[in-house]
Amino acid sequence: MVGIILTFLVAVLGLCLLFVFWHDGTVGKQSADNQAHAPVAGLSAAFLPPFDIIVGSDDYRKLRTMPELKSVREMFWRDRRRIVLMWLGELQKDVHILWKFRRFLVRNGLLVTFREEVGVVFAGLLALLYLKVVRAAVFIFGPFALHGALGNARLLVERLSIWGEGALARVPGARKAEIEQRWTQQLLAMGTRTG
Repeated sequence: MVGIILTFLVAVLGLCLLFVFWHDGTVGKQSADNQAHAPVAGLSAAFLPPFDIIVGSDDYRKLRTMPELKSVREMFWRDRRRIVLMWLGELQKDVHILWKFRRFLVRNGLLVTFREEVGVVFAGLLALLYLKVVRAAVFIFGPFALHGALGNARLLVERLSIWGEGALARVPGARKAEIEQRWTQQLLAMGTRTG
């Protein structure tokens, strides 16, 4: 009984987060501002095409106007849903890599405060919860219904990446190259692409 209640509360919290971060038309402007930074090595989102290519609905709208292409439209919808779900899965992997990167920096001498660690943990858990809720919503409602929520999912992961880069920037310059090389070696040992 407690498990059912807990699951219900997490679902309600996830839906609340989904609607809190729901924006129409502001996603492109925000992500363009955040793309000025270089991503942490190992993140798969850095290798993906621009956001509108993945979740843009222009082609689908054109197909909807042609009833004779109904089968093509349905196949396009299913394929796009599969692609968006895979992309959200990659974002979840990126959150895990960013968490490992943060732990790696702390193990290698990065001094952090308790408040900073709590903020990073909360942001990481929020991002994972949000990504899971958005994945469920995309599976149910389709890839074109949640354009704003998908953009916010990407922004949450980008924000975590920026925090990781900020922590790396605090490393003394003499050790920075060594730490970057050791991180690349650790990524190779984990079987993750290094860019």
